[in-house]
This record gives sequence, structure tokens and C-alpha cells, in this order.
Amino acid sequence: MINNLPRRTFLKLSLLAVAVSLQEACQASLTRPTAVEPGPTPMTQPTSIPSSPTPHPTSVPSPTALPQTPTPMTYSTQIDTQSVASSNFMGFGVEWDSDNYPAAGLTDSDYALMRKRVHWMHLPVARVMMQTKWCYRGPGQYEWDNPSMQALYHVLDVCQELGTTVLLTDWGCEPSWLRIPGIANVADLKYAEAIGTYLDYLLNTRGYSCIRYFILVNEPNLEVRDWLRWKKGVENVWAVMQRRGLDKHLTFTGPDESTDENWQDRAVEELQHILGAYDVHLYALDIDVRNGNLYPFFRTLWDGARQNDPHAKGKPLIVGEAGMWDGSHPPATNDNIDKVWYGTFMADYATQAANAGSTAVSAWMLNDDAHQGFKCSLWTSKATGMKLRPWFQPWGLLCRSFPPGSTIYRVPQPSRSVRLLAARLPHGGWSFCGVNRADEAAALTITVPNTGAVSLRRYLYAEGQLAADSDGFPVPVDTSQYDLSRGAAIGIPPAGVTVLTSAT
Repeated sequence: MINNLPRRTFLKLSLLAVAVSLQEACQASLTRPTAVEPGPTPMTQPTSIPSSPTPHPTSVPSPTALPQTPTPMTYSTQIDTQSVASSNFMGFGVEWDSDNYPAAGLTDSDYALMRKRVHWMHLPVARVMMQTKWCYRGPGQYEWDNPSMQALYHVLDVCQELGTTVLLTDWGCEPSWLRIPGIANVADLKYAEAIGTYLDYLLNTRGYSCIRYFILVNEPNLEVRDWLRWKKGVENVWAVMQRRGLDKHLTFTGPDESTDENWQDRAVEELQHILGAYDVHLYALDIDVRNGNLYPFFRTLWDGARQNDPHAKGKPLIVGEAGMWDGSHPPATNDNIDKVWYGTFMADYATQAANAGSTAVSAWMLNDDAHQGFKCSLWTSKATGMKLRPWFQPWGLLCRSFPPGSTIYRVPQPSRSVRLLAARLPHGGWSFCGVNRADEAAALTITVPNTGAVSLRRYLYAEGQLAADSDGFPVPVDTSQYDLSRGAAIGIPPAGVTVLTSAT
């Protein structure tokens, strides 16, 4: 992540937004509105970024002597198991960087706490920073045991133990803080050789088979700013990978662009013979996520890849960095990161992105110690106690409840303010994530024909509803049998999230 601007407006969605708005107006008087596909409004592209989004309203008691509990809005949706968004979901994950770990002075107990939390998450996916300058000391000269490399090994050791899929990202060599003596730019053949050497060392000498994807340059449209030079770098690294046999173990992934879909389009057109997976970044405005605009955005993006790359159907489609634009000060901080509703926003983002066909969604980021001065993660820095932030709960539950190999179904969405993510788990069972962006509670009936009863643990996340154990990990409010064939009724709190899962 570096300076990140809101994405271009999809004007072609305007008429659909109007149609859905009219439909909602007609449904307002109904007790149980008919499920509809997500109804977008155009992606917002403000001339200036608001300092904070519109605050989430809370329930206000009735002005009578005895306050009344509002009646939940009721909805229903039926899941068509023939409508598949992703047949081999990779999972929800995080950015896990170690750049500042040596300076932060992390101890064995700090690493143990980090490992305990990541283990609880059952972390499926991690996008991990690598810098060539950490190990390269000139042609044929490498240093493998310095503090920067040791910090990287701490991350990869846990990923290897857990079976976490690592997207190793070489951050680049052109910005001043990444410069490498003797290497001119990303197209320099010495750069490709250095990358091939450290990949060979990490995979074959240290045995990190968890590294399954490789990305060349973080956000190259902003860091390199020259398509042809970056493309040449990709071709150089690919040639080295093939010569060393690394192409049999690693999937080259890109373009890793942010704010410029032209790079994604060109990657599909010009590099489809090299790229075995596509990935993009998006820091979204809350108003766009709240209005359901992420679903059509990602659906359009991924459909474009499938239409123009005959092999794209079998390629992972990855959101490499996911986060909120409102209140952000790229790349280090976000003013909203400690607020409960940030977690609701991220669950909404994840639900829309996965329903649109994203194979994996990686949140920015795991912990504040990753980079000096950061405040944008699931927990705070060592200096401030490594305290879990509220959004650890929903994001951790998403990581844990939607494991690799799950089948994500494309769900008709209950309303413009209530969304649902549904998955059949690889070894049986189900997971659901319901998100409510309204200021009143929602009651949602989920029907999956020919399914029968299933035991599901129920978790709630909202202001005042953050049940956790002594480690800060979410605990279920109950475990019940749900008859999905006849319709299972669940409640979603105002501006909150409900997760139902049979995942262990």
C-alpha cells in the first residue's frame, strides 16, 4: 500500500441503481421483501476525501414512558447451489510484513503471542513482504542470517506450520527506500537473478513450500509507473524461474495494481501466458461498500479477465490488499481502525468481494509492528501492548469459518442494507456471514433446498456485543440445530455481523 485514491466511476451502473431504488420503495411496506441481486449506485469519486464517513446511527428509544424494542426488519433468501461464485475458495487473509520487527525488539514471547493468534484464526492466506536488499550484497553475494531475514523466517515458519498459503511480494527496487546498490531498476537482469536466487533458497534450502505465489513489485503502477519497464521485469524474472525450475512450484501473480484498472486490463491481454493468478488492491469508501457497489465492481473486473483470458476460469482472482479509504493516511494509519463499525465495514467488504467471485481477500494488515509508526492492523504495536482491536473479531471469524476449498455460492442479496455470504465447507457443513448496515436489527431466513439440519455455532459482532474469552478470541453465543431445507431464521444486530459456522 502507498498513496491510494478512490477508483474510477462505473457510470454504466447508474440505471441499475435507479431500478433497484424503485424496487426498494415498492418493497418498503412488505414484511418480508423479495431477495434481489446487489443494487449498485455509481462508485463515488470525490474531489476530496472526507475526514470520516457518515457515522453509524444507533437505536434511539421511543419517546414514550416505556421504551419499545424495535421490531426487526425481516427478509429471506434462498441459496441456489448451482450458482457458484468460487468453487475452490482460498480464504480470507491478511498482509503479514516483518520489515520493522527487528527495530520493534520483538521477543520470543511476542512471537509466541503472534503465533497463538494466527493459529486461532486458522489463517488461510498471507501476503508477505520481501525486499531483495535484505539479502543481496552484490553479484553472487548473499546474506541469509541478518535480522531482516530472521524476522521473515519467523513469519514463514508459522505459515509453514499452519499450511497458510503465502503470496510472497518483492516490494521493488526503484523507490529511494528500496534502492539496491548496483541494480538500476526493475528491468535490470541482476534484479531478476537476485530474486531467482532468494526464491530458490527459501523454497529449496529452507523448505518453505507454503510460498505458492510470487508478486513482482507492490503496486507497480504507482511504484514503477512505467508499464513496459515493469512488464520487462516480469519477463526477466519468469525466465529465471523457468531456468531454475521454480515455475513448477510458484504461481506468478499480478499486476498487484491499485487505482488503475488499465494495468489489470493490460496484464490480462499481454501477460496471461505468465500470470497464473490475477490480483488487485482496493481501499474503498464506506459509502460505496454500504451501497453495495463492491459486488458489481469486482464482478465486472473478474468477468473481464475471464472474457479476455481463455485460461482465467482456472486462475485465482485475488484482492491482495483490502481496506477502508475513509480516515486513511496512507500507508500508515486509519482514524477509524479502533472503531467497532470498522469491523462491520470489513465484513461487508469481504461478503461482497467473495460473492463477486474473488478467490481470496487479504486485509491490510496483521499487526502494527510490521512497519514503524503504523496504526492500521488487527492489533496494536508492542509499545502499546499488542492489544486486539475490535475488528479482529469479524475478520478472524471470516478467516476461520471460510477455510480453503470451500464453495462460495452467489447469493441473492436480501436487501440494500443486509447482505449474506454462504459457503459449503470442504468436508461438509456450512458457514454463513450476515452483515447488517442498517440502524435496526434484521431477521433473515436462509433456505438451502435439499440440505436438512446442521449444527452451527452463532457469533455476534456489534457495538456492545463483543463476547470474547480471556485471550480476546470471539466466543459463540450458542450452538443450535438449523433446518436449512425448511428455512433457518437468524438475527443480525444493528450495524453488526452474525456468523454461523460448523467449522471447527
